[in-house]
Amino acid sequence: MSADPLPSSPPVTTPLDVRSGTVIHTDPYEILGFRVRVGATGRVAHRAVQAILGGFGPLDAEPTSTGPLYELVHTSGTWQVRIEGVVVHTDGDLERALGTLEWQVTTAALGRRDDFVQLHGASLCAPTEAAGVLLIGQSGQGKTTLALALALRGFVPFGDDIALLEPNRLELHPLQRAFHTDEKTWRLLEPLAGGAVGPRGADIAGYFSPPQWASRPVAVRWVLCLDLQPERSPRLVPLAPADAAARILAQTLNLPRVPRLALAACAQLTARAGCYRFVTGDLSASIALVQQLVTTAGSLHVRD
Repeated sequence: MSADPLPSSPPVTTPLDVRSGTVIHTDPYEILGFRVRVGATGRVAHRAVQAILGGFGPLDAEPTSTGPLYELVHTSGTWQVRIEGVVVHTDGDLERALGTLEWQVTTAALGRRDDFVQLHGASLCAPTEAAGVLLIGQSGQGKTTLALALALRGFVPFGDDIALLEPNRLELHPLQRAFHTDEKTWRLLEPLAGGAVGPRGADIAGYFSPPQWASRPVAVRWVLCLDLQPERSPRLVPLAPADAAARILAQTLNLPRVPRLALAACAQLTARAGCYRFVTGDLSASIALVQQLVTTAGSLHVRD
């Protein structure tokens, strides 16, 4: 399965203009089985909410359907994020308020799904459709940029920032949350795309929804623990099981809630998947190394 190319048009961002009236537009969404209603003041804010939550709806259902109500309300010159009428955040900037709304809705959904091990990382399906790749690491290690670069080479994303791992089959499941991006990411991707890339007209600055998502669960075949070192040549360093386990558990978001489940899944993962410390530098060379790893079914080992 090969992905549609990322958009080749110049970056376009939707202007966020608060002068759009006081009408609340409400839509139903579903995130991992969690049904919510999300409303926003005015047409511009409403379209912005639909853009960043587009992977989860809106559903073909009445806005009055069941589920907690989240609202983005413009009042007295500021934006309020409300949950069931209770104000949880106030901000003078619409983009920041949108980010808070998205975080609140997504976090609530993830908090209900401890049947998954939740990892801080991006996850993709290899072009063959038969195997999954996990990119894990701390913020700032280039997970989003590498995931989007791999999408340009036929990999298809399950999600960015949070990877959902079914602990028994070690399968990745989709979380169609918009990628969180910035201008630096798009500049790095331009040479790979052969031209300007960036958000489409419907996207909001800082968010990007891929044109295609992985459509079915696949088992993890490779775990790549990112170590960004721009001045060094990219390389893959095989990890011993204990070292791999420590790195995986350090990026397990719901470890405090499901320690036994996470430990058991981690033990299986380090035994069955190829686990590497992935020193990334030049982006073209880094994705070429991943492509070679996938093509050779994990036989590539480069040591320090």
